[in-house]
Amino acid sequence: MSVFARRITCFSLLTAMLLVAVALPTDASAQCARIKPTRPGEVYLLRGLANIFSLGLDEMGKDLSKAGIENCVFNHSVWESLADDIKERSYKGEVSYPVIIIGHSLGAGAAPRLATRLGKQGIPVTYVVMFDPVEPTVVGANVLEIINYYLPKRKDNKLYPGQTFDGLLENVNMAQYGGFTHLNIDKNKQLHRLIYEKIALMTDPERIAASKAANQRKK
Repeated sequence: MSVFARRITCFSLLTAMLLVAVALPTDASAQCARIKPTRPGEVYLLRGLANIFSLGLDEMGKDLSKAGIENCVFNHSVWESLADDIKERSYKGEVSYPVIIIGHSLGAGAAPRLATRLGKQGIPVTYVVMFDPVEPTVVGANVLEIINYYLPKRKDNKLYPGQTFDGLLENVNMAQYGGFTHLNIDKNKQLHRLIYEKIALMTDPERIAASKAANQRKK
C-alpha cells in the first residue's frame, strides 16, 4: 500500500472514531483505492449531503483505480481535515502530483474551498470538477483549471474567480443540453469520459517528464 493509501486510511479511521464519539453518523469515512499506482497523482472525490446520492463518484473512483490512479471518495463534510492531512504530507514530500478534486452537490461546493485552502499552503491543484453545486462559490490562487457543470437554480450556484485566481475557469450550464438533474449529473457517462480524458493527459508519466525537462531547459 502506498504512503497516500496508508495515510488516508488512517485519516478515515480517525474521522470515523471521532464521529462515533460525538454520536454522529460515520458517513465521512473514505473509500480509497487499494492499488499499486501506475500513474502519478491523487484524486479526491467529494460526495454530497447523503452519500447514497453521489454514487457517480464511486463509479469514477473505480474507473480511476483501473487506470492505476490513486483516489479516495469522501463525504464533503471532512474537506477541512482532508486539507490539513494533505498539507502535512506535503511537508514530508509524500503528495503525488497532480492533485485533482471532483465534487457533487455539497461536495461540489467543498471542492473549490479545498482547492483554495491547498493553494494558500503552496500546494498546487491541477484540476477541479464541480457537479451542480447548491450555492455560489469562489476559487483562489494556485488552481490551474476548474470547471463547474451546473443546473441553474433560484439561488445562484455559479463559480467565481477570487482576486488572486489566474487559472482557467468555466461555468457550463447543463440545462441547455436537456436530461440532466441534480441526482443524475454526476453519473453521466459523457461527462465522465471528458473528465477521464483530461485526467489521463494530466497523469501521463511521459508527458509529465517531458514538461519537467522543458522547464529545466528554460532555467
